Amino acid sequence: MRILPIGGPVRARTYAFIGAMIIVGAVFVYTYSLVRSFERQTETLTRLVANFCAAATYPATQDEQLRNIFNNVIEDINFPIIISDPRGVPYTWRNIGEHLNPDHVSWEDFVTMNPSHPPPGPMAEAMEVLRAMESKGNAIMMIDPSSGRYLGRVLYGHPVITRGLRWLPLASAASLALFTVMGYLGIRSIIVGERRSIWIGMARETAHQLGTPLSSLMGWLQHLKERCADDRTRETVREMEKDILRLSKISSRFGKVGSQPRLDREDVVEIVRSAVEYQKRRLPSFSREVEIKEHLGNVPKAPVNPDLLEWAVENLLKNALDAVDKPKGIIEVRATYVPRQEIISIEIEDNGKGMDSKAAKKIFEPGFTTRRGGWGLGLPLARRVVEEYHHGSLKLLRTAQGQGSLFVMEIPAPKLQG
Repeated sequence: MRILPIGGPVRARTYAFIGAMIIVGAVFVYTYSLVRSFERQTETLTRLVANFCAAATYPATQDEQLRNIFNNVIEDINFPIIISDPRGVPYTWRNIGEHLNPDHVSWEDFVTMNPSHPPPGPMAEAMEVLRAMESKGNAIMMIDPSSGRYLGRVLYGHPVITRGLRWLPLASAASLALFTVMGYLGIRSIIVGERRSIWIGMARETAHQLGTPLSSLMGWLQHLKERCADDRTRETVREMEKDILRLSKISSRFGKVGSQPRLDREDVVEIVRSAVEYQKRRLPSFSREVEIKEHLGNVPKAPVNPDLLEWAVENLLKNALDAVDKPKGIIEVRATYVPRQEIISIEIEDNGKGMDSKAAKKIFEPGFTTRRGGWGLGLPLARRVVEEYHHGSLKLLRTAQGQGSLFVMEIPAPKLQG
C-alpha cells in the first residue's frame, strides 16, 4: 500500500506545531509547580498565624497591650478565621462573610447561646462556617500553658487568592488540550487541502493534456470514416469511435474536478445501469469468473451530474472487481428509494477479499491503496463526487477479511414542489 508524501511546507508546520506543544507543556508544568509552591508557602504562613492566634487568644484577654497586638494581627488577616470557646461557640471571626460582623453579637447572646440550636442570625451563619472548617480539619486547639485547661479552638481557611490559583493549572491544562485539538485539526486541514490541491491539479492537467490528442484523433477518425470501404473496416472504425468518445468522457470528468458542476434532474437508474454495462464489457478480459447482478428499483429522478455520478459508480464497481479473489465472484448492485428521507440509496456489494478495520478506516484517504500498482484515488474521487458535488454520502457500511465489502451511496432526491 502507498500513501502520497506530505509536502515540505506541511512538514515544517507540523514541526512548528510540535515545538509549540513542547513550549506550552513546559509552561504548564512550570505554572503547576509554581502554584503548588505558592500554596505550600501560603498554607505554612496560614498555620503560623493560626498558631499565633491560638497561643495569644487567652493571654490577650488578661493583658491590654497584648490584646492590642492580637487585635491588629486579626484585623490584617486575609484568610477566613474563627475563634471559638470550649463550647464550640464562635466569639470572634474575620473574613467569613461581608455581612457577618462579630460586633453585631451581644455578650448576652454569646453567653446564652446553645451551639446545638443557634438562633437565626449572624451566630447561626458563623456556626455553619465553623462546621465546614471542622470538616476539613483546619483547627488548632487553644490550651492554657499554666493549667493545661482547654480554652477553645482556632479554625481557619485558605486565602481567596490560593483558592483562585488552584484553578490555574486546570485552566492551563484546558488551554493545552484546546491548543492540541485546534493544532491537530489545523494540521489535518492543511494536509487534506494540500493533497486535494495536488490531485485536483493533476486531474485538470490530465484533462488539458488529453484535449489536444483527442481532437487530433477525432479528425483522423472522421478521415477514416470517409475512406473506409468494406464492412470490417467500418466496424473497426466504430469501435475506435467508441473508445475515443470514452476518452473524451474521461477527459471531461477530470476537467470538472475542483469546480462546481451543473446538476439536473436525471434518471439515476439509467446512470447506474450505464456504469454497470461498461464494467460488464470488461468482464471477458478479467482473470476470474465474475457475475454482476442488478437489482434496480423504481426510483425518482434526482438532481445529479450524469458524468460525475456515473464515474463514482464505476469507481465503486472497479474497486469491487479488484477485490474479487474467489473462483466465482459476485457483485450485487442495488438502487432503492427511501421516501421518508427523500434519498436514493445505491449499494454495491461484493464477495471478495474484504479488508481489516485498519485499512477500512483509511480507504477514503487520497493515496491509500491495498492493491499493488494502485494510486489510491478512485474511492476518494468517488466520495468527493457524492459528498461535495451531490451533497450526499458515501460510506463503507460493512467489510471483513474474506467476507467481502458493502459500500452505500446516498443521493438526495427531494420531491418537486407543486
